[in-house]
Amino acid sequence: MGGRTVHGTKGWARRLLPALAVVVLAAGCRKDRGEDFAVEPVRPAPALEAPRASGGVFRLSEQRGKVVVLSFGYTACPDVCPTTLSQLQRLHSRLGEAARDVEVVFVSVDPERDSAQQLETYVHAFNPRFTGLRLDAEALAPMLSAWRVTATRRYPDAARYREHTFTGDMPYTVDHTGAFFLVDKAGALRARMPYTVSVERLQQEVERLLKEDGAAGVRVEKARARLTPARVGAVYLTLVNTSGREDRLIGAESATAGKVELHEVIAQGELLQMHPRPEGFVVPAKGRVDLAPGGKHLMLYAVQASPASLPLTLHFEKAGTVHLTVPVSAPGADEP
Repeated sequence: MGGRTVHGTKGWARRLLPALAVVVLAAGCRKDRGEDFAVEPVRPAPALEAPRASGGVFRLSEQRGKVVVLSFGYTACPDVCPTTLSQLQRLHSRLGEAARDVEVVFVSVDPERDSAQQLETYVHAFNPRFTGLRLDAEALAPMLSAWRVTATRRYPDAARYREHTFTGDMPYTVDHTGAFFLVDKAGALRARMPYTVSVERLQQEVERLLKEDGAAGVRVEKARARLTPARVGAVYLTLVNTSGREDRLIGAESATAGKVELHEVIAQGELLQMHPRPEGFVVPAKGRVDLAPGGKHLMLYAVQASPASLPLTLHFEKAGTVHLTVPVSAPGADEP
């Protein structure tokens, strides 16, 4: 009996060790990935406009030049939300004078129970400079969806509490996303960090964003379009990146054209090849890129009529959306 038991145990161990190795390896991989909380590709943060608990309206679009640290929760939360706000208070203290360029925002996911006064009192108990936001249920749902935040009510087990008579509304908790959302000075969502992250790691990310040049923007110069009788054409322009971060033109559209694509002409001797560039055109930090005949350009398809100018919308990874009106050159006209 004893021999069989030992043999069985050894066999079980031999079978278990490879499995443990996989688990340990997987855990190691998760740890490595867990150190990187960046949101990629970098794009403008979802819109956020909501009444402040203290009065007035908060608009994320008006926070340019500041780093915004955003979290979601509710005042009746017994554990995660106090932990989150305590972590943010420690961050605020550790930043010192740099905290003046950081906006800490707490959005209620329980507007039915969180009155404006209750939310303001709750948030300001951690730090009077923190901002509490309260949207009504109708406005809250699409905003949470845009930020990919979950908030679901959890009611007590009716069978467990069948002997208990509730005198008021049925109590509930809210299962919700516990995370810090970091928005940079240019309004781009740069990181999504779990609420369990250390304050040192959170501080590291916030200070990195504070050091960045927040004047993110791309200026468009010398824009012009050239059309052909075949209802196709091209747009040429110069992109000037005024920020300290590399940006990328990732798309374009026009109400006057059926489709706009990013293209580049590549010359191989006398052979000219037209290459689509769906990956976009990189605009270096504090640099420029020219879209010119025989090189990079925007290709226009199915252009309507013969317009004297056409509306054009450019989409950038960091600078967001740029709208402009482009003059159109007639076929055979001299280049401006």
